[in-house]
Amino acid sequence: MKIFFKHLNYKEKFIRALWTGLLALLFLYVVVWNVVDDLTLKIVLPLTVTVVYLTDLLIRYNRWKRNVESTI
Repeated sequence: MKIFFKHLNYKEKFIRALWTGLLALLFLYVVVWNVVDDLTLKIVLPLTVTVVYLTDLLIRYNRWKRNVESTI
């Protein structure tokens, strides 16, 4: 079992980013909606983090697929 992120291959990095990111987003949404009073911040902060997360996932997925195609 590989613990450190740098030791993972592209597929494993994508899978780990997928499930840990979903947990982090869920935690962020719960904390923001229960702690933050400003409505603008309640909307903008989670939306921005979600867009960054989805962009990161897209980049990781493309790297994984490009790596798979180059090894074939």
